[in-house]
Amino acid sequence: MQTSLRRNLLSALAAPTVVLLVTAGAVAYSSAKWVVGNAYDGNLLNLAQAIATHVHAAPDGLTLTLSPEVEAVLRTDTFDRIYFRVRDPQGRLLGGDAELPQLDDSDALSSLPVPYTPVGKEAPPVRTPSSRPLFRDLAYAGQPIRALKLYRESGAGGFHIMVAETLGKRNEAMDRLVIGFTWAGVLLLIAAGVIARFSIPSGLAPLERLENSLRARSGTDLSPIDPAGVPREVREVIGALNGLLERLRTANAQQRAFLQDAAHQLRTPLAGLQMQLELLEARPADHAARARLRGSVARVTRLANQLLALARAEAGERLITDATEVDLAALIDAMVEDWVDRADERNIDLGIERGPVRLHGDPTLLQELIANLMDNALKYGRAGGMVGLRCVMQDEHVLIEVCDDGPGIPAAVREQVFERFYRHAGSQANGSGLGLSIAREIVRSHGGRIAIDDGEGGRGTCVRVRLPANTNTR
Repeated sequence: MQTSLRRNLLSALAAPTVVLLVTAGAVAYSSAKWVVGNAYDGNLLNLAQAIATHVHAAPDGLTLTLSPEVEAVLRTDTFDRIYFRVRDPQGRLLGGDAELPQLDDSDALSSLPVPYTPVGKEAPPVRTPSSRPLFRDLAYAGQPIRALKLYRESGAGGFHIMVAETLGKRNEAMDRLVIGFTWAGVLLLIAAGVIARFSIPSGLAPLERLENSLRARSGTDLSPIDPAGVPREVREVIGALNGLLERLRTANAQQRAFLQDAAHQLRTPLAGLQMQLELLEARPADHAARARLRGSVARVTRLANQLLALARAEAGERLITDATEVDLAALIDAMVEDWVDRADERNIDLGIERGPVRLHGDPTLLQELIANLMDNALKYGRAGGMVGLRCVMQDEHVLIEVCDDGPGIPAAVREQVFERFYRHAGSQANGSGLGLSIAREIVRSHGGRIAIDDGEGGRGTCVRVRLPANTNTR
């Protein structure tokens, strides 16, 4: 399933936005409820204190002097019904609604004290109730009410005032606030949607321009992308893409050079082969012409095989990805018989030392590496001289040495001989100049090093290859 950056951004913004709106709505609702409740509780407290001003001392205790007109004013409310009741400490009703329910009498600070004194015992001292207001949610006459109980002192003693009202005003205020919060949330969601609709495409516009620029390029345009024209967040991606383009440019350049060199190198031997065929057609019985033709075919075949080996070696980095464990001793043993025959032809003393060496790599490439090094030594070494192969473990590396006592390679050109089709001017034998190029590419793909030194006693050539024993380098 393909992913969309725009959809991912919208998804990433949607969840926090919804959570933020829900949280903000809950906080706003609880804050509004607290503010509304405190405001109307303050009105109840003011009403209770106003009633308290009408409680006076009388010969038989306390009395509530509240005229019908004043009581009507106190009970007047557009939305709610107002209730009140006044009692003295002994529970005697001084005025108001006798049927109002009691507040929580378990509240020791504000409850109406009703002390009990057993017969014959001294009455305990009466504790003075707290003067702080006590608010409770109750039910009266089948409706929920908000009630307040307040204790006050006068010259003739204390008294309790209870004031209550229905919840019409409170519910109306909360409904309006909830509607307001809901509309505010809807508007915020609409604003967030509009911002997301236009801001996200605007933010992704540089990526779309980059996409259009890349789509408009031709298949041969591998120039780097200017990182200054892209957002900072994707510059690392652009850097990696530029690195890939650079590697593709290098690979294309190598491929073009390879094709040009191959065409140049094959042109001459193919022309010679064509000429040999024409001579053979003119003189079918000429055995010398047949021999020359066979030699030309062998040289062309060898050159073609080396060109294929070079192409395979240059792709070695990809081949090593599927590397296997390779027994170098077994590879060497499979090629010894051919080396012995070639050494006998030139009367060369051939010496081979190989230990039980194993490493991870491509067996075909490693075989090509050793074969090319030995081919050079047997071809360019001194006739009647000596050629030695050594393959051993050394310091957690695989050391491969191929040495001869031939004319050697001057130090000034030891780097050049690794170039394609380069042949040292002093060399006598025929060759394509690809052997060491192939060897270097194989060694490089296996994460190793190759170097050319003087042979033993400063005479001849010694090629040394060092490969990691665990060649998992890619």
